[in-house]
Amino acid sequence: MLLGDLSRSDFQHSLSPVFARLCQKLKALDLVNLPLGWQDLEEGVRMNVMEFETTLSEGKKAELHRKFVDIQLLISGQESIDYGLAQPNLALFDEYREEDDYQLTPEIEHKNSVILQPNMFAIFLPYEPHTPGNAVNNQPQMLKKLVVKVPVELLNS
Repeated sequence: MLLGDLSRSDFQHSLSPVFARLCQKLKALDLVNLPLGWQDLEEGVRMNVMEFETTLSEGKKAELHRKFVDIQLLISGQESIDYGLAQPNLALFDEYREEDDYQLTPEIEHKNSVILQPNMFAIFLPYEPHTPGNAVNNQPQMLKKLVVKVPVELLNS
């Protein structure tokens, strides 16, 4: 997992070229006024802009992906995301849904949490389980965010 903040002038310095390029494109957008739903960020890279109320993390299932990297960028509100960096035991996950590229598990081994503020982003690489949309301090609130789906093939470009 990688963390960054588009508000910093040097946010791209520690990112791979593909993530730096995509985050630079995100920074150039009028994020607050982006329409909801799926849209292209560039050829082969799509993003989903959404608004929803955060919920308590208890009982939520974590997801992981195999074919896509998630760039999760918070536009407004606050969000806690649980994540794990240990090699996941796939026996603890349900079946892999290839068409939608995800698997779910009721528990993240060696769980950590991060709180995102507006303009902060978290990048989840393949096989990194994460549970987004959690309420900060158990206080649900509305948020606006976007998730960019980056094909793993782009990591070498």
